[in-house]
Amino acid sequence: MEAACHDYCQITAVSCRQLQSVTRAAEFLHISQPSVSGTIRELEHEFQVNLFRHEGRRLVLTAEGSFLREHAQQLIRQFDELSWQMEDLRNQKIRFRIGIPPMSGTIFFPQLYQAFQRENPEITLLITECGSLHAEKLLARGELDLAMATLPAPPSPEFSYLRLARTQLMLCVSPAHRLANAPSVDISMLRDEPLVLFGTDTAPSRAVLSLFAERQLRPNVLLYSSQLSMIQQFISDGTAAAFLLDALARREPGLVAVPFSTPVYFDTVLLWKRGQYLYNDVERFLRFAKDFHFQDI
Repeated sequence: MEAACHDYCQITAVSCRQLQSVTRAAEFLHISQPSVSGTIRELEHEFQVNLFRHEGRRLVLTAEGSFLREHAQQLIRQFDELSWQMEDLRNQKIRFRIGIPPMSGTIFFPQLYQAFQRENPEITLLITECGSLHAEKLLARGELDLAMATLPAPPSPEFSYLRLARTQLMLCVSPAHRLANAPSVDISMLRDEPLVLFGTDTAPSRAVLSLFAERQLRPNVLLYSSQLSMIQQFISDGTAAAFLLDALARREPGLVAVPFSTPVYFDTVLLWKRGQYLYNDVERFLRFAKDFHFQDI
């Protein structure tokens, strides 16, 4: 039954969400059409319900099929997590999944990663770049073991965290920009300013948009991008201004960083889901990070 449910989740995902056909689902999964049909019939017989119905030539889930798919996927995720835990208990798991945000990941993660790898070369980190807000969702769904995040306030009680550093958000402009010599800036001074922001799943960009909303202003956003080199180019050639953490801005001699008149601070933290099982390698990484001292921050 477990294998049938696993196959069923794969089949329903591709046949209904994407392909809407048993034939095309079989081709996509590289299995025979009878295998797909047989798996569906086996489960329909087991539970005495119809899992699919035909709408013309399209194959769609019934309410019962949707219900089974949702709960079967939850069971499979739980089984996968249990498998990882048992592997960890058997021979110490030597890999884990970590999410890294584009901005603070550039500042903090390389130092931490390189130092950790020197002492623990046998541990592999499976790294995913994602904004802090999206990382929280991945942690909640069990798709990450750990995440580095940059947050303006402590995370929700759903997560435990280890604080790594505090940084300040700065407006970054070219030396020739009209605000380059300003002692500080207020969001109202940026009413029509062309801006480049990191993706909306990042906490710094969300904070900037909130500041504009509080003043009932609409920001002039030219581009959302996670490509730091592109953002730096837009700033240096005077095309737009951007918001960077001070530790990152200090590394770019061609940029001028101007603070907000009311400082905007962010904590870079390591997050994990409260109450989740922590693998040996994750615990080792957290212990290492707790005692690690960042350079030039």
